[in-house]
Amino acid sequence: MRHVFILAGLLALSAGMAEARDLRLDCVARQVCVSNIEPGRASCQQTELRYGLEVGRKTGAKVVMTPEGDQAGRFYEFRRLPGHEGILLQASGGALEAGQGAGALTVFETLDFVLTRHSALRPEPEGDTVRAIAVDIYGSCAESE
Repeated sequence: MRHVFILAGLLALSAGMAEARDLRLDCVARQVCVSNIEPGRASCQQTELRYGLEVGRKTGAKVVMTPEGDQAGRFYEFRRLPGHEGILLQASGGALEAGQGAGALTVFETLDFVLTRHSALRPEPEGDTVRAIAVDIYGSCAESE
């Protein structure tokens, strides 16, 4: 009988450890849309960009989305928001560089995702005009092995 309790304790401990581990996802962006480069207009194009996504399990944990094969070391960084029914992950983050605004990431239980990033863009590098734009990325993920 004692072995049953020990086994049950080990199973509970391993389940708790699995819950505490980071979630890793392999994601593929299928469409990118940019709004307001030309005032009031948006344009989209099909793509196939791969990202690795590392997610801490607790609210407030760091969420890092890294483009596959990126030699420049770029990444998106967010903080995990509280969970909600139908959503595997929701996260938000602030600017990582000049001219960049807030970003948000949602991965639904279907493993489809939407990433939105706000930025200030100068259409002409020498000009004074600055436009507020939004970049929206749509795709899907799979759990990493």
